[in-house]
Amino acid sequence: MDESRKAEAKSVKKQMPYIMKAVAIGLQLEDGNAAAGTKDTRPRRQSLTQRLGLQSLGKKGKGSEETTPQPEYATSSSPQSTPSLSEQPDESAGKDGHWKPSSLPTEHGIADSEASEDSQKQLKPKAPGAKQRSVKAECVEMVGEDLYVGTSSGHIVHYTVATAELEADEAPERFKVSSVDLKLGGKKVEQLIAFPALCKLVVLCGSTVVFYSLPELRPIASGSIPAIKGVSCIAYDERIDRSTTATGAILCVARMRSVHIYRLLATELRLEQEVAIDSSVASICQYGNYVCLADTETYKIFDLAKLRKASDGTGQLVLLPTQQPTKDPDTGRIIRPPRPRTLVVGPNEFMFLTSSGDQDTLGVIVTAMGEALRGTLQFSSYPKSIAYDDPYVIAVFASGQVEVFDTREQDQTLVQSFFDAALAEAEAEESSSRPRRICMASGFHVSTSVSRPEVLDIQEGGSGDHAPIGQPLIDAAELFGSGISPEEGAQRVRSDLDTKPWTDALSQSQHWRREVLGDNNPLAAENRAGRALSRFTEARIVVVSQDAALYALTHRPQLVVVDQLLHERRIEEAMAMVERALASDPTLSARNDEVAYCFQMAGFVCFKNMLLDDSLQYFKRGSLDPRALLHLFPDLTEYLGSMLVPFSRIPMASGLRRLFYDISDVQQLVHIGAEQLAGDDSNQVAALRETLKSNVLEVAQRYLEHCRAQMLRSGVGDQHPFAPDAFPVIDTVLVRLYVANKEDRKLRTLAASKDSGIVSDLACQFLMDTHNYYYCSLLYKAHGETAKVLDIWHRLLLQDEWEDSQFGGLAEYIEYVQEIEEQRTLLDEYYWLVDHENVDTSLQLLACLSDETVASVDADRVVQRTEATADDRPLRILIERLISANHPRAMHYMTYLVKAYVRQIRDHYHDDSHPGSRAERDAFACTQADDLSLSYREYLKSLCTTSEGARLRVQLVDTLCVSPPTYDARQVLEYIEAEANEIMSLERAVLLVVLDHINQAVDLLVNELGDYAGAELLLLAPESPQSLAQLLSTTTTQADEAHETMKRNVCKLISMYLEIGRKGHDEIASRLVARLLDRYFEFLDASILNDIPDHWPYSVAEPFVIRSLQLVKRRERQATVVRGLHESLAFTSKVNLVAETKDAGGILLDYSQTCAKCKKLLGSSAFVFEPETEQVKHISCT
Repeated sequence: MDESRKAEAKSVKKQMPYIMKAVAIGLQLEDGNAAAGTKDTRPRRQSLTQRLGLQSLGKKGKGSEETTPQPEYATSSSPQSTPSLSEQPDESAGKDGHWKPSSLPTEHGIADSEASEDSQKQLKPKAPGAKQRSVKAECVEMVGEDLYVGTSSGHIVHYTVATAELEADEAPERFKVSSVDLKLGGKKVEQLIAFPALCKLVVLCGSTVVFYSLPELRPIASGSIPAIKGVSCIAYDERIDRSTTATGAILCVARMRSVHIYRLLATELRLEQEVAIDSSVASICQYGNYVCLADTETYKIFDLAKLRKASDGTGQLVLLPTQQPTKDPDTGRIIRPPRPRTLVVGPNEFMFLTSSGDQDTLGVIVTAMGEALRGTLQFSSYPKSIAYDDPYVIAVFASGQVEVFDTREQDQTLVQSFFDAALAEAEAEESSSRPRRICMASGFHVSTSVSRPEVLDIQEGGSGDHAPIGQPLIDAAELFGSGISPEEGAQRVRSDLDTKPWTDALSQSQHWRREVLGDNNPLAAENRAGRALSRFTEARIVVVSQDAALYALTHRPQLVVVDQLLHERRIEEAMAMVERALASDPTLSARNDEVAYCFQMAGFVCFKNMLLDDSLQYFKRGSLDPRALLHLFPDLTEYLGSMLVPFSRIPMASGLRRLFYDISDVQQLVHIGAEQLAGDDSNQVAALRETLKSNVLEVAQRYLEHCRAQMLRSGVGDQHPFAPDAFPVIDTVLVRLYVANKEDRKLRTLAASKDSGIVSDLACQFLMDTHNYYYCSLLYKAHGETAKVLDIWHRLLLQDEWEDSQFGGLAEYIEYVQEIEEQRTLLDEYYWLVDHENVDTSLQLLACLSDETVASVDADRVVQRTEATADDRPLRILIERLISANHPRAMHYMTYLVKAYVRQIRDHYHDDSHPGSRAERDAFACTQADDLSLSYREYLKSLCTTSEGARLRVQLVDTLCVSPPTYDARQVLEYIEAEANEIMSLERAVLLVVLDHINQAVDLLVNELGDYAGAELLLLAPESPQSLAQLLSTTTTQADEAHETMKRNVCKLISMYLEIGRKGHDEIASRLVARLLDRYFEFLDASILNDIPDHWPYSVAEPFVIRSLQLVKRRERQATVVRGLHESLAFTSKVNLVAETKDAGGILLDYSQTCAKCKKLLGSSAFVFEPETEQVKHISCT
């Protein structure tokens, strides 16, 4: 390489789109028969290059050049190191002058420049001890972890290769699975094309295309997919993805004078089109309907769609002539040109090589229409092998140098080169390890350990280079079973698998992919992280060296670039790359391991530099394990103790773990940050230290709150990324942080939450030590420890031992106790309130007790405590509850209850602030004047919402009206007459009815209380629910007796109302009498009119008179109707008698005739003759 191109390569070295990684070193390719030279000794057919006249046949003579024999293949059993980065040279590259590599036909746009010399010579039997011909790797195909190597001896060797590590210096471990002899005369394998989705491997060997099934390399029966002979080169339609397309593949096969287009399916090979050509094809490639090829004359592009429609050649486009052989004027030798090259460089875009005979070679890129596109590449010499990997062209030269060109740039910039630094050193020796060709593989993965989670087997504290991170008292193995992380388990399984042959697995896996635990499986990782930002990068370019060493050119993973930027504290650039990756790949999210690693790393870089707000945001997006963050806080680590998993057992990437060790302790970080910001001022340093410490704790609190919300919010289809044991750790730490930051509201919410994971032993001990008794009780409350809650609250209520301003006092206590379902606990709390003189409050608990529990209450004890308050209301409520629950001593306390009612009512009406009983009566009289049907009891009920006295009296009356009465009525009546005789007229009337003093009760209602409706209900409507007569024992009376009783009662009331009129209340008396005359006229006769005063208006008696006359007239009509009915019945009977007598004839009987039923003589008794049966019976026997 000249100096200018070296300078150009050096100037673009920083871009480095590829990294070179060793895939296999020192492959053992020898086959016993091939090495011994015992193959068929018949003359071999000339190779394609020889037939096309592109290179000498290797014979000495005029017009030909002598070829140098190939060096022997040297095997190596010792491990070899290989450069993992582009800037590391390959020390094994050989010299240009002593290296003549064999030919590699076009594959996926790949070609070499010389035909194999071994394929041009006849194999002759070698004498014993003769030097053996070495076996070379001619072509390579990789499918996942399966490596297929086509050799110069006509074999395909199958290896399985472990996933390559980007950071590792050694090649990945490999195992040889099998070696298949193609049995095509020992000719070299020229090309391998794998279609993993179809489980097919297409092989070009000795001008024959054969097909094998993957992964077991079993030949496909010729009956289903036959071999194709006479083939010069093959290609496939690069429009499809051969790794995933399972519907079929298009093969483009060049034969002697034609190009055949085949469709390869799972079970057959179908010929779809045939195109005739004039010359033999040396290179071919296809994209869709366009085929670009180079024959011995020109470069051409075929439009298959047009050729299918017409055969006049309109679908053929001739581009440039290919390079032809020339004659050396000095020596007269024929100089054969290198083999032409064609390859696909984009959708409907092709590139071909052209040379004018000098050292410079051009790579021309054209469209399917033949239009130049994207400029022209310029090479220092004609490439031996070339390939395209969008947007780069990679070329291998005879010197062994590998160069990478960017086709996106206008000047087709050289962006990277490999092995150039070792070329000068390799000039002095005969080397066989330099690159000789490029193969495009189906694809395999190269991984990086940048973000791979790992756990450590060492004890806490790390190595001597790292400061310890707080060590819990117990190892994770004791807390979580075996203590083996998923990563360790995966490594153990992987180590077991890697030591066993893979022959059994070939028939069990379609593509022979190793299923191992852990996240080092590239297929599983690809499903999780997509392709935009992954620990795995797919490599498709394989460089084959002279000594059977394979190197992969792989793109540098974006994850590695982001990691490097973060280590350089270029956070904005790194996060911009991550955001672009997230936007470009819909399968990628912050939950993926790689993305999470980037955010976590960025968060700790910010955290280390005290950019706390930024670190918090990155922690949230990266879902950092909160347990790891807590290890940076020694106080919290000591507080959690054995509950916190040891730091070494938390899965974490090694780079992130090193950053943890660098931070070690937030206190030290805060101290350093305060000194850097405040300088030498000690006061400012101390103040800033406290501020930073508070800020750091706030960040920890906010992140733990975020983690807790994520864990609570996750559902069946939305899992959170945190370990299950992190939840109790988070909640337990939040208790302490809320106390430290004085977050009372949040602490109350957390402590009272029933779904919290707080470990009560740790948290409660801390709260009790810090005198946060109320919050401690809330924790007990959330965990259902009622006894401990009540014990703390009793002490807080008494205020003789503990005080806590956060406690809600008696109201909160009652609210909590009322929710307790355990009746024994409720009863104990009721006794506690009564004993501590909280009688009014105890009544709320009394209402929560069941009837069975109330029936077991020590009534004497409770009544004694309640009486001591000198307030009848609590006592009345207590006795009512005892009675409703049928307490054994309820009867004893019923009279006591009624007296309590009486006292309470008396005290109410004696209070000057309330209207008296007389005022209520006057108001009742006014209301009754408008509605004579209104009773005093109903009037009191209407006042219950506005008058406390009326409400109390209604309660007392309802108590007195309980039937049968459970109190001593006479004793209560005497008590009322002594204490509140004038106030409680209605109550006295009720008691008189209970004592069966009906006349006295009626007299009291009418003359003293003026409750006329109540008296009428008592006497005239005893069946009404509002009647006081319901208190009397019910007796069944005859109708006549009931009529007479009703008549007496009506007359009695009329007499009492007339007496009221005589006392000067004619208006109300006349209305009452008129009401009775109108309603109960059927119980009165006309003589009652004599008692009505003459000065009363006629309207009082008019309804009665009218109704009486109407009644008389109605009775007269009824009598007439009844008489007519009887006469009609009598006449009908006579008619029936005559008819029956006439039909039946005369009946003769004598004195000896007996009754057909009773068998007695008829005698003079009335008898009946039944015509149907002709029997005579006594009329009484019918």
